[in-house]
Amino acid sequence: MGPKGRCSEPVRVVLPGDKVLQLDSDDCAKEIFLGPGLRRHENIVYATRSGLLRKTAQNIYYIDNYQRRYDPLKGQFVVGIIYKKKGDNYIIDIGGSEYATLSPLCFENAPKKSRKDMRPGDLVFGQLLVAEKDMEPEMVCIDVCSDSVGICSLPDNGLLFTVPLHVTRGILHPQNTLLKKISNLVECTLVVGSNGRVVVTAEEQRHMLAIMNCIKMLEVMTEQEAEENLLRYFNNMFLL
Repeated sequence: MGPKGRCSEPVRVVLPGDKVLQLDSDDCAKEIFLGPGLRRHENIVYATRSGLLRKTAQNIYYIDNYQRRYDPLKGQFVVGIIYKKKGDNYIIDIGGSEYATLSPLCFENAPKKSRKDMRPGDLVFGQLLVAEKDMEPEMVCIDVCSDSVGICSLPDNGLLFTVPLHVTRGILHPQNTLLKKISNLVECTLVVGSNGRVVVTAEEQRHMLAIMNCIKMLEVMTEQEAEENLLRYFNNMFLL
C-alpha cells in the first residue's frame, strides 16, 4: 500500500460482533473496502476482532490491534524467508498460515544465466501479487515496469527480528519520525515488512542490537515516548 493508503484516522474501539457499518447504495457508490478484522453479512459489516477501527483516505476500513500472525494482503511489501526450492520456484515463509511462492523470473534482469541462486534461510523483500483466501500467496520482486525499485534478496549480514503488526504499521506511516531520528544517530539500512519483520544492517553488531531494542520500544510505548527515550538509550549504551 502506498504512502497515501497508509494515512489513516481512528474511528472508535470495537469488539468482536460489533456492528461497524450499515451499507446502502450511497456507501457502494463511494467504494468502501474492508480490510483485516471486518466481515460483511448482507448489508451489515461486523467486527471479527477487538481493536481500534481505522479508516484511510481511500475508504479502506480495518481493525488495528495487537497481532503477530500475518494475514496476507495483496499489494503489501513483506520480508520473507526462503524455506525451500520446489522445481524452479522458491517457497517463502512470510509469517502467515500458508507459504508464498516466488518465481526466479520475478526479479529485475533475471535471465537464466545471471539468476541469483538463493538457499534456505536467505531473506528476500518483495510484494504480494496474489493474496486470495483460497489461493497460496505469490510474491514478486519487480513492479509493473519490471524494475526492482528496491525490492530484492537481502544481504546476509543483516539482523532480522519480528514485532507485532501494529508496530510495523506505525513505523511505515509517513508521519512517523522514529526511523529518521535513529538514522541521524547511527548509519544504517532498515527494511520493514508489513508482516511484522524488520531487517537492520549497520557497520557494527552492537549498533544493530541497539536499533532493534529501540524499535521494540514501540511494543509498550507510544511513538513520542520512544523518541524521548531514544537518545538516552544510545548514550547509556556508549554508542555515540
